Amino acid sequence: NLWKYINTRKHLYKALDINRPLATACYLKESLRRVWWQDDKQNAAIALDDWIEQARQSELKPIESIAGTLARHREGILA
Repeated sequence: NLWKYINTRKHLYKALDINRPLATACYLKESLRRVWWQDDKQNAAIALDDWIEQARQSELKPIESIAGTLARHREGILA
């Protein structure tokens, strides 16, 4: 039913808006996995650098701290 779908999406967006920090943290947690899914070091480096940039812009202090840690250990992660 189209109306049920529309109402469900409205509730989802409202919940995500209310819980934006949680939604952002969950998204970043899942997107970090992309680094390890890459076929080669170059693509892994791109994915890691993208993730670090997104995390630094998240305005979530714990996530920003993790981004700093990953940036400091970038070479070891990509080895």
